[in-house]
Amino acid sequence: MLIRFKVSNFLSFDDMQEISMISGKPRLKEEHVQDVDGKLKLLKFSALFGANASGKSSLLKAMVYAQNIIISGMQFSSNLYCKIHSKNKEKITTFDFEIKIDDKYYSYGFDVLLYKNEIKAEWLYELKYKEENKIFVREINKSIDLNENYFIDKTLYERLKIYAMDIEKQDNVLFLTVMNKNKDALYADEKNNINIFKKIYEWFSQTLTVILPGVKPIDDSYYASEENLEKITEIVSKFGTGISKCKIEPIKMEELSAKIPPQILSDVIKFTENNYMNMSKQANKKIKTNSFLRVNNELYIFEKKNSESMDIKTIKFEHRNNDGEYSFSEESDGTIRLLDLIEILLNNKRNKVYVIDELDRCLHPQLTYRFVESFLNKTDSKNVQLIVTTHESRLLNFDLLRRDEIWFANREENGPTKLYSLEDYNERFDKKIDKAYLEGRYGGVPIFETLFPIGDGRNENI
Repeated sequence: MLIRFKVSNFLSFDDMQEISMISGKPRLKEEHVQDVDGKLKLLKFSALFGANASGKSSLLKAMVYAQNIIISGMQFSSNLYCKIHSKNKEKITTFDFEIKIDDKYYSYGFDVLLYKNEIKAEWLYELKYKEENKIFVREINKSIDLNENYFIDKTLYERLKIYAMDIEKQDNVLFLTVMNKNKDALYADEKNNINIFKKIYEWFSQTLTVILPGVKPIDDSYYASEENLEKITEIVSKFGTGISKCKIEPIKMEELSAKIPPQILSDVIKFTENNYMNMSKQANKKIKTNSFLRVNNELYIFEKKNSESMDIKTIKFEHRNNDGEYSFSEESDGTIRLLDLIEILLNNKRNKVYVIDELDRCLHPQLTYRFVESFLNKTDSKNVQLIVTTHESRLLNFDLLRRDEIWFANREENGPTKLYSLEDYNERFDKKIDKAYLEGRYGGVPIFETLFPIGDGRNENI
């Protein structure tokens, strides 16, 4: 789970800003909170409101940028520092994540000099009540400071020191990244605490899921299960989509060839066949494998059960009071948006953090409200979090959310983005906060200026 995220000198963020999932003082809606150990309570949901260009998306882009560096290495990005002040070009940009893994808390982060694409520092701490336990601290061109007392197996600790020495002068790769490249044998003993490097990396590669506009839907594999399709039908039918049934239907290769470019079709078939062969060899038996392809808003499932044949299927929808069948692309934009996000409501896995930019994009206001309501109702016992940016003021409702689940991004006169929680205002639980927000009570709303003021003579002939 995410505890909080901090960022400075990135896009519209100048000084350090943070969004926190630590619960505040409200006592209502305790089911929205996970009581970890009696000391720290974490929220399962947060909504960030703000005008266009207020910096909401910048926060998510900061998360994605940091995530990409961790997974893929330093990327060319010389223009992403905060340009409000010219001196920021020479200033460090900081990303810092506080996260919960296996009932323990960690702080992992790093400093970069963006205009030179250089990593300058990196750190990992285990956080305990009122104290920090250093795991490692790194400064470029200096020996990595490893905490020997943290690592139980001294043989592995000596190997760790060698890995650390190898990258002392490398300013384009993180130590965490290096420790997760071809190191499977190092983590063979799951009980050894050197596995913390693997666990932190997997939190970024598997747990954190950030969806920006135009990014591929979360996980199409949910549509390959008949059981999931029944659940999907149950959910979407309650959202006023008109859908009464979701089902898998076979599609002929000739029909598919007319819809998909030949090279793409060839590549996905080869990928599915190779995956089938590799998995079958590893398991010493035939293993069914699936691949998924989304083209022109149509979803295709490639299923390999044996070495002789491959089944290709697609998803169809039936509607109430209608005899026809509809494909993905024939559904409304709002229905497609809901289907793209359906994993969030179906996910039975533990430890997922979904961060969605513009949740309300293509969704009717009531559907957006119902989506958030459904998420909060379905996650009572799961370690699943959802953080969204939105313009939908109907979510500003104490019948739905707590004060500490509501955040605002604000920029005054094109200045830097400031993040703050409604908890800072300590509003009464019966306050009509949607009206107060739209009136500018909390900032984060657009300020319109008259282009041609009445009486200035410029609009007389219009």
